Amino acid sequence: MLHDSHISSTDSDVARDAVPETVSMDPATVEPPDVEFPDVWGEGTNNPWQDWQPDGDAGSVSGVDDDGVIELELVHSEDEFDNAGRRLGLAGTVVSLLLHVWIVFNLSGLFLEPDDGAPYVPPIETTMNEPVEIEEPEETIDYELANPDERELEVREVINSTSVGVAQNDNPQPKAPPTPELERPPTELQQVAYDIPEGIEVDDRIVVKGTVGEAIVQLESALDLVTWEIANNLKERKVMVVWMLDASGSLVGQRKLVHKRLKRIYGELDALERVGQLPMRDQPLLSAVVSYGQKTTFLTKSPTDQFPEIEKAFGMLKADQSGQENVFTAICQVMSLWGHYRNKQGRQIMLVAITDEAGDDHGAPLEVAINRCRRKGAKAYVIGPAAPFGARKGYVPYVAPENGKTYQLPVDLGPDAAIPSLVRLPFWFSGPQYNRPPLSSGFAPYALARLVTETGGIYFMSKMTTMAGLTPLGQYDAAAMRPFEPDYSYASPADCLKDIAKRPLRMAVYNASIASRQYQANSTPRLNIRVTPGNFKQVASDAQKSVAESGLMIDQILQAYPRGIENAYANELSPRWRVAFALSYGRLLAQKVRCMEYNYACAQLKNDLTPQDVGSKSNHWIFRPDSKLNYAAPFKKVAAEATRWLETVVNEAPGTPFAVMANRELKDPLGLKVIQRYVPPVQRRPGRPNAVANPNRPRVLFANKKRKNTPPPAPKPPKPPKLPRL
Repeated sequence: MLHDSHISSTDSDVARDAVPETVSMDPATVEPPDVEFPDVWGEGTNNPWQDWQPDGDAGSVSGVDDDGVIELELVHSEDEFDNAGRRLGLAGTVVSLLLHVWIVFNLSGLFLEPDDGAPYVPPIETTMNEPVEIEEPEETIDYELANPDERELEVREVINSTSVGVAQNDNPQPKAPPTPELERPPTELQQVAYDIPEGIEVDDRIVVKGTVGEAIVQLESALDLVTWEIANNLKERKVMVVWMLDASGSLVGQRKLVHKRLKRIYGELDALERVGQLPMRDQPLLSAVVSYGQKTTFLTKSPTDQFPEIEKAFGMLKADQSGQENVFTAICQVMSLWGHYRNKQGRQIMLVAITDEAGDDHGAPLEVAINRCRRKGAKAYVIGPAAPFGARKGYVPYVAPENGKTYQLPVDLGPDAAIPSLVRLPFWFSGPQYNRPPLSSGFAPYALARLVTETGGIYFMSKMTTMAGLTPLGQYDAAAMRPFEPDYSYASPADCLKDIAKRPLRMAVYNASIASRQYQANSTPRLNIRVTPGNFKQVASDAQKSVAESGLMIDQILQAYPRGIENAYANELSPRWRVAFALSYGRLLAQKVRCMEYNYACAQLKNDLTPQDVGSKSNHWIFRPDSKLNYAAPFKKVAAEATRWLETVVNEAPGTPFAVMANRELKDPLGLKVIQRYVPPVQRRPGRPNAVANPNRPRVLFANKKRKNTPPPAPKPPKPPKLPRL
């Protein structure tokens, strides 16, 4: 129980209704009440739980301290705890029993045996009622044949019939006259012109792309073929021919020959028209003359049908000394200036370019020229040289009149393909190297070939002055060369690389070709070595260094071919890429075997011979090719593989430059033999004994004259010859 002092003597309801007293707010007169603030958490001096002892006397229930605060204590009674424990134990037993009964009841359903009997399914009864068809009596119809002469209506042609027939008319007349060409709207005049034949004869070349020729022909024969092409186009429509002449100094002789041939060309065309082989039209053939070099010169103001003006324009041509041939830029300018002759007059435009180089502006101008020719339906015909095989530059021998020496002038003749596909390796032993001069590819320069292919023209390979720098091997077999023609559909090398990136064999061939230009192997090592007892080891070591460097370069190039590249060869469909791989890979393996054979041979000579042997029986070493590997025995399998790949090229591409290169590599076997000889050293003759000076011998004395000790003037170096630009 609580002390009375803690009970309030004032009722709470009364306190709410009471009127508050007036309190003065003067701080000087108000004194704070004497109030003790207990600790919030019960830890202060007035804490009622301060002296509580849980383990204290159980009999003491409560107590009051001196301040009147009641102290509470817990009472522990053993009897009460015993009674409560018995009650709780009985209740727990009852709850546990009920819980176990519930668990057993729920788990009993898991072990019941299933009923194997099928459930009862009530039968389904289906009743089908088929309708009974009622037969109707057949109606008899009487037919009578009508008399064709008795017609009630007039027979007329059915215009809106579902089937269309052909009615014969002896005097057909057009319902509406055709619209004149000059009255067509400008939107129709700007449309792309397609070459559709208008005559009776249909030529297959109209629907296929152009060709790059089959063999090298003389310039006169090429001009005759151009005349034949002009005549064929005149059978279909009116024609405008633009003669585009290379103004470089190397083409002076060819331009004179074309000038002399003009009268025959136009005379034959006039004769064909007179005999009726060409249709009679008003101004069927217009011609223009253009020269190009660094700049383009229009020698005729406009296309004309007057032969004297054309002949005069040929005579007005002046040589260009810049050494540049911007043929594709000239084509773009011609089509921009005279391309409207196709739209306004319906003429077939023929561009006949005569050149001895590949052109210096192939790239963006080439694609612009192709697009403009396609838009106007123009065809490009080129009389030009052959490209070098696997190279871009050719070399023309030039004899300088100043000193009579021969100089190799570089000339741009290639490349023959969009990207390189052959490795650069020198050949061993005697024979042509096919680098200066390079080997002829038998194909046209890539840029010019792409121009004629995409425009439907023809490339006529002719013997030009610049082709004097190509190795003369005669003519390749045209039928054998056709499967190995390059792909002229790529507008740039980047387009070609993007296409071959998904073909491992082609990509490996290209990477090896690029690597061979970075890692260049040495040419044939020393094949005739003379040594002495004191230097034979050093001489042999120096000879080994040359082939060791070549072997290292070849190993770097071979890394371009991944493992299993031989399996990709079987899946490659292009004959050109197949033989390019076989030729490059076979040559690399063959060169590697030769380097190792030479290296092993020098090592054996250096280790087996002694100074006494060199001084008595072996001081002259001669290396000769041999069909057997006498030193590098571990490379016999590599040698057999190299021979197999090179023979594959010869068998799959006979009559082509690929076979020429493979035969050149196979000309000498891969093994080596060393012929050791002894050449006695030359014995020098003993010199004459010096004569004893005779002081009494009379001598002739000359008077001393003051002379200037000045050396004679050095001869002036000859002036370097002035080499022409081709």
